[in-house]
Amino acid sequence: MTPPTDSDTQRIPVRYWIWLFGAAVSLLGDLTMSFAIGWSATRHGGSVAGLILLLAAAPRAILLLVGGAVGDRYGAPRVLLVSCTAMFLVTAALVPATRAVGEPVWLLMILAVVVGVIDAFFLPSSRAMPRLLVPAPQVPRALASFQVTGVVFAVTGTAVGGVLVNWAGLTAAAAFDAITFGAMIVVLYLLRGTTIPHGSRRSGMFRSIVDGVQAAFGRPLTRALLITMTLAAGLLMPMDGLLLPLLARDHHWDAQTAAILIATRSIGVGIVSIRILVRGAFQRPGIVAMLGLLFAAFGFAGLSVFDALPLAIVAAVISGIGVGTFTGHILPLLMNSVESEYQSRLQSVVVLCQSLALVVMNPVLGTLADVQGVQITGVCLAIGVAITLIGLVALSRPVIRNARVS
Repeated sequence: MTPPTDSDTQRIPVRYWIWLFGAAVSLLGDLTMSFAIGWSATRHGGSVAGLILLLAAAPRAILLLVGGAVGDRYGAPRVLLVSCTAMFLVTAALVPATRAVGEPVWLLMILAVVVGVIDAFFLPSSRAMPRLLVPAPQVPRALASFQVTGVVFAVTGTAVGGVLVNWAGLTAAAAFDAITFGAMIVVLYLLRGTTIPHGSRRSGMFRSIVDGVQAAFGRPLTRALLITMTLAAGLLMPMDGLLLPLLARDHHWDAQTAAILIATRSIGVGIVSIRILVRGAFQRPGIVAMLGLLFAAFGFAGLSVFDALPLAIVAAVISGIGVGTFTGHILPLLMNSVESEYQSRLQSVVVLCQSLALVVMNPVLGTLADVQGVQITGVCLAIGVAITLIGLVALSRPVIRNARVS
């Protein structure tokens, strides 16, 4: 490991911590809401759950490049404020809607589509904010601090989600999510004018989108990281919303137990994030990231064979350590690989790649989980094998092995 440099040990600006507070609070609501939607969807079976998650991913994928271009054109903070306001209105309206009609499949489908559209504008601007609030050398530590805070809120959020769902279903989760987005709106108002100026209207929207895609795929390191992340995302991102709830139902565990399993997976992510926050990034983050995939494979193998809840929790933590190692080292590499003026557009490409992977893999994994002889345990084992192969292939690429955070 490389000793921390002067820039590594400088204090992260106060404005970043203010933003982190708001982002963490909204994350708490998002995790509660995501768990509630996933649990409600899995009540109708793996195929229906996969379809509902696809309906959230599809409009997000279609509009992401537009959302990224809008973020860089008008400024990420402004676009983020509008997106948070829209989410506040949607979740607030969901409360009386669910009280009136319950949680039918058609309502879950409509909610998935609306949230997917808002996410197309929210996600690129939200993910660009750390790079706009801190200098480039401090990005790994800033992202690690977000992951550490996120783990604390993830454990709380999934636990709260389990309690709220058992108490009042999607209605309670929606009300809680609306409150957290209200807090984020206040934080964004307080931060107005404190980020690095990056909005530009010098080119048309289409030209801006093309420039962003070229910036993402025209550089060997960025291109290699994006391809690796896309392949891994299709297998790792369905874990909390689809795979672990289905695994819990397969073992006849209730919603609170499923929430605990999801929360403990986040503990593994937190362990790695604390290490990066305190000690800094490793000298060869590309190598470390791919080794994280190999470690996560052991966790998925454990989930496929362990029936006892304590052993399943251990396997979930192991998978979380691997995923945290992967994301904690690959995301700073991506973020620092392009200039600040491209940050929203880069993040839109990243989320687009992830969304396209989810569009394909959510229904595939959900359908496989319903197949007799495969089921959810077979799906977990297959994912472990697949991410091992992805990690080994990525390690064979010199551009990834030699990558460093600038």
